Amino acid sequence: MTPLRREAFQLLESMPEENLFAVIQYLQTEKFKRLSREQRIQEKRVALDEMLMLSKSVPVNEKKALAQYCEEKFGYAHSD
Repeated sequence: MTPLRREAFQLLESMPEENLFAVIQYLQTEKFKRLSREQRIQEKRVALDEMLMLSKSVPVNEKKALAQYCEEKFGYAHSD
């Protein structure tokens, strides 16, 4: 057991019983926040993977058509 854990256990042992409920609630809330954060991250990773699957490179002729359209419409063309 690490010194930090040992200290935490000693503090819990010395704490009055009526205060333990608040400590338990705090720890459960922190665990829920961590799990919720991990779940949000996982959902975002799935969404990114789906977007990457849907994306594709644009064929050269479509790039040329887009460049022409931009030149006519906005006065510039961006080429890669």
